Amino acid sequence: MLSRSVRTSVLCLALAAAATVALGAPRRAEANGRLPATSTITFRQGHENDIAVGLTFGLLVSHDGGKTWGWMCEAAVGYGGTYDPVYIYSPSGALFATTFNGLSVMRDSCTFGATPEGKSFVSASTLDPGGALYYGAAQVTDTKNSLVQDFKVYKSANDLATLPTGIKPGAADDTNVWWQSIEVAPSNPQIVYLSGYRYIPNPNGTGTVRDHLLFRSDNAGTSWIALAKTGFALMPNSVIHLAGIWKNDATHLYARVEFIDNTTTDAIYVSVDSGATWSEIDHAPNPFNAFAVRAAVNGNTKHDLVDGTATGGARVSHDDGKTWTTLPSAPHISCLVENAAGELWACTQNYGVGQAASDDAGIMKTTDLATWTKVLRYQDLTDAVACAADTPQAMTCATSWCAVCSQLGCKPSASYACPAASEAIVGDPPPPSKSGCCDTGSSGGGPLALALVVATVVTRRRRVPR
Repeated sequence: MLSRSVRTSVLCLALAAAATVALGAPRRAEANGRLPATSTITFRQGHENDIAVGLTFGLLVSHDGGKTWGWMCEAAVGYGGTYDPVYIYSPSGALFATTFNGLSVMRDSCTFGATPEGKSFVSASTLDPGGALYYGAAQVTDTKNSLVQDFKVYKSANDLATLPTGIKPGAADDTNVWWQSIEVAPSNPQIVYLSGYRYIPNPNGTGTVRDHLLFRSDNAGTSWIALAKTGFALMPNSVIHLAGIWKNDATHLYARVEFIDNTTTDAIYVSVDSGATWSEIDHAPNPFNAFAVRAAVNGNTKHDLVDGTATGGARVSHDDGKTWTTLPSAPHISCLVENAAGELWACTQNYGVGQAASDDAGIMKTTDLATWTKVLRYQDLTDAVACAADTPQAMTCATSWCAVCSQLGCKPSASYACPAASEAIVGDPPPPSKSGCCDTGSSGGGPLALALVVATVVTRRRRVPR
C-alpha cells in the first residue's frame, strides 16, 4: 500500500495532468511524472552517424552524427507511461524497440510495426558483431491475448524478416523467467553470455524471490551452459546485468549486480575465465548508473574501465579495477556508450534537479575523459520527425510538438506555425505555494514543475515481470 504522502503526490499529479490537457499540452510530456531525461544511446551498427536516443518523453533520431535531431513521441514507437524501451539499430537501418505488444521494428524511418516475433514480451536484446539479432522472451501465459508462455532465446540473421527458432536455456520446465541482458564477445561471435532470473515462491510465504540465472553459449546460441556464479554476492533482490567484454579477449568480461546487500548497494565484478568465477572491483550506492569498457588503443592490450553515476561523480581504472581515479570534470552520468571512433557518449543531466547542478546537455561526449563536449541540448531541438499524414508520428507526435517544445524551452521550426509560446517551465521547479502541492498559481510552478517533483517519488525505469 502507498504511504499517505505518496498517495497525495500521485493524486496531485493526476489533477495536474488533467489541468494540463485542458490547456492543450500533450499528455505524454508530463503525465508519466518523470523529469525530461536521456535514458539510452544507440548507434546504428556500421553506420554510426545514425543514432537513436531513448528519452523519458519519447525518442530522438539523428542521421548526421548528432548535429540535428528529430523527435518521435511514445505513441509512434508503441509504448507509454514510465517504461523505457530497449533499442537495437541494425546495419540495414532497422530500428527495433521492445514494447508491451512485443518486439516492434521501424524500417522506413517513420513507422514502427509488428515483427514475426508477435506480441510476446521481449526483455533483453543485442546484436552480434555481424549484425545478427539476439533477443530473449519473457512471456507468461496470457489467455486474454492468446499468448502462451515463452522463455526462449532467439537469434535472427535476417532482421527478423522471418521468425527464428528459439532455444530455452536451463531446465525445460523453468517458468516465469526474466532475461536481463545478452552480450556477444566482439572478438568471437560464437561466445554469448546471458543473465536473468526466475521468480520462485519465498519459503517464508512473503511473495517471491529471484533465482539468479547465468549462462554461456560457445556455439552462437545453439546450446547454453549454466554458470555457477561463484564470487558474486547475491541476495533475493539482486539482479545480474552483463556490463561488457574485452574487445580482444572473449574470456574477460564484467557484470553489474544490483543490491548486493539486498537494499542499497550495487557492485561491478570481473571474470577472467569465461564467467566461471567473479571478483568484485567496485561498488557504489544504488543505482550504479553507468559502466563502460573502452577499446584498447595505442598498442595497449588492456582496456580502460569507466564508471559513472548521476550524483556521485565518475572514475576511470587503467588496471582492470584494481585502482580507480576520479574524473574531476565529468558530468552527471546515467549511461555510457563508446562508438567505433573511440568517443565515449554519456546520458547527462540537461536540467538541474533539486540541489544537483545542470550539465546543460542531455548528451555529452569525450575522447580523453578530461574534456566533455555537449552533443544534445533539449532547448536546441527544432523538429519532430516528418512522416506521411496517415502515420501515428504525423497524427499524434507532430501535432503536439509545439506544446512539447514549449515545455522543453526549445523553439520549433517556423513550418509548425506554433501559437504564441506559453510560459516554459524547465530546470529546477520553483517551491510549491502555501496553497498546497496542487496549486498552479505563479508560485506553484504549474503541472510540469509538479511532475518534476513527483518524479523523485514515483519513478520506475523498467517493466517488471509478474
